[in-house]
Amino acid sequence: MSRFKAAILLILGAFCFSTTGVFQSIAPEEASPWIISEARLSVGCLCLFLWCFFTGKLPQNWKTLPWKYILLCVLCIVSYSPLFFFSVKAVGVSTTAVVAIGVTPLWTATIEKILYGNDPPIRWYIATFLAIAGIVHMNAESFTGGTSLIYSLLPIAAGFVYGVLLVTTPKVLEYLPAETTMMIVMGISSFVMLPVLFISPFGWVFTKQGILVVLGIGIISVGLAFSLFMTGLKYTGSVIGSTLGLAEPVGAALLGILVLDEPVSQLQVGGLHLLFASIVLLVLGQIALQDFIFPNKKNKSTKI
Repeated sequence: MSRFKAAILLILGAFCFSTTGVFQSIAPEEASPWIISEARLSVGCLCLFLWCFFTGKLPQNWKTLPWKYILLCVLCIVSYSPLFFFSVKAVGVSTTAVVAIGVTPLWTATIEKILYGNDPPIRWYIATFLAIAGIVHMNAESFTGGTSLIYSLLPIAAGFVYGVLLVTTPKVLEYLPAETTMMIVMGISSFVMLPVLFISPFGWVFTKQGILVVLGIGIISVGLAFSLFMTGLKYTGSVIGSTLGLAEPVGAALLGILVLDEPVSQLQVGGLHLLFASIVLLVLGQIALQDFIFPNKKNKSTKI
């Protein structure tokens, strides 16, 4: 697969991820972040299992799987879900998605540098600078809105966890397809989080509104999103992939504005333009030009 096509898959996956906050916002009032996280993982795992079963992608030898990296991915998933959902309740859909995913490229590049000594390509620095500027613009008002420090740190912590996930997952993808990888990770994560069913009410799941939320968040924001995103990540590398993942806050912000009728300011509009410019720079500059102008030239900087 060319890096241009992989980038498109990453962006499509990121847009699917961006529906997460919207589904949570339309969930019944008694829906807790814990139950939403568990439902998201369970339904997502089931969808991926059915896909892998009918396409012949189930593992043939479970003993040879890279369990060390799989369990690290599980830890990231289990940590990320509550961090993200509690943050959404505290600071809103747009702010959570923008900050959490916006800081992910910085965390990813830092982890890559510390663990493997990999340096991002030049365009990554420019694109990430534009992304940070966009984040500052989009959140300028909320930074001075009196939000508790602990809630302000939640999306930043979620971004770190997500960065670890993006660096770790390609190690598993060396052995398994993206769908199979996420099926296993989601399944174990769902099992680990089962105790939340005893601490939070989940009767809302069986209402019409609850079923819609659970199916939407499981199928679109997990099953489809992770399959598209992780397939693209395999061919672009974690550093480039994490910055292209900024399509998620762009999508979340647009959905928050268009679907949830969240207020929008000129600063937020300017921030969206900067984030969009960051994505375009990476897609057209780092990936598309190399594929079409230098199709035979390999980019070593995108290797894990």
